[in-house]
Amino acid sequence: MKSKKISLDLETITPILIGIWRRFYKLSGPPDRLQTREFRSVVEAVQKLKSGLEIGHDLIGTDYFNEPGLLGAYLLYQWNLHYQEGISLIGELPRPPRRVLDLASGPGAFAFAALRHGAREVIAVDRSKAALEMAAEVSGRYGFPLSIRPHLIKGNLPPLEGNFDLIIAGHCLEELFPSTYKGWKESQRQWLNLLLSRLTPDGCLLLVSSSLPHSNRRLLELRDELVKDSIPVQAPCIWRGECPALKSNSPCYGQREYEKTYLLREIQRAANINLSSLKMSYLLLRNPASGWPILPEEPLYRVISPPIETHSGQRFYLCGSDGKKDIGCSLKDVPKDAKAFSYLKRGEVLSVKNALERGTHLDIIEGTQVTISAPVGKPIQESE
Repeated sequence: MKSKKISLDLETITPILIGIWRRFYKLSGPPDRLQTREFRSVVEAVQKLKSGLEIGHDLIGTDYFNEPGLLGAYLLYQWNLHYQEGISLIGELPRPPRRVLDLASGPGAFAFAALRHGAREVIAVDRSKAALEMAAEVSGRYGFPLSIRPHLIKGNLPPLEGNFDLIIAGHCLEELFPSTYKGWKESQRQWLNLLLSRLTPDGCLLLVSSSLPHSNRRLLELRDELVKDSIPVQAPCIWRGECPALKSNSPCYGQREYEKTYLLREIQRAANINLSSLKMSYLLLRNPASGWPILPEEPLYRVISPPIETHSGQRFYLCGSDGKKDIGCSLKDVPKDAKAFSYLKRGEVLSVKNALERGTHLDIIEGTQVTISAPVGKPIQESE
């Protein structure tokens, strides 16, 4: 099933977020922008939140949404980034989900993305009632219904009937199962097994983490553990063996372009945040009974790097059904049937035919065909 492009509609959503932020603090002011004093307080809280979760880790495992300033900062800054991640990553599902469970939802950025993708029922779960009420208000004011369940989800789920087409655990594994805790790996795996057991036959589990080195390695190691135990991957992995990135001690994460509202740009400027693109580690896991995607016989590759400048021109690292490779073109002009090479983006899936193979190197020559099989944020089309 071909998925449609989802408009972000940030021009509608941003005033909703600002309005909710104002009501939360019982403030009055313009509906489309922050006043100077308000803006400074948000920037300070964004810096504290970013530092506590990405640098010093002192907020990991704490109920930081209990601090109103941090909850408000998330709503006006991180919510936007996670919402855009969700729009792109949910787009990689084979079909739009109907029933969705968003765990550690906070103010519901991923839940809202699922609703934008057409989900009929979305349940957001978090231990912060205040955050969930924000999530419900964002969705309600946009015209979507969202069910909320305040619940401490570490190791368990609230009483919920039935299974789900999509379960989301976004940016929460390290907070629920800090690596400093004894037995965290076993506890994390038991919880993930529980989530996998609550998927519909065609359902998927979406795990999202930071692209920072320790977070990325943690998710890649989890990926190897799950694949070894026959848990199939929908995305991003096409390769079914041990992760080549772990073997070479290199990172492997997703990268997406994103839209910046005026408020987002101004917060980044004031907080000295240089974020040219969204980078995230993610796994989209299928129901264990469904098996891996059925792919064409010819090799497929996902682009796993930005363009790399070499003495013979640009090259891209690939990871595909026959392992990790790279592709480049040293010809003066890229052949017509390989023109897609000139516009490759990290995250795309491509097929390559009639290339010159030198070990793990693919070189484009006359007659080489490069075809995009799945654009960024879209699913691979399975064979019948």
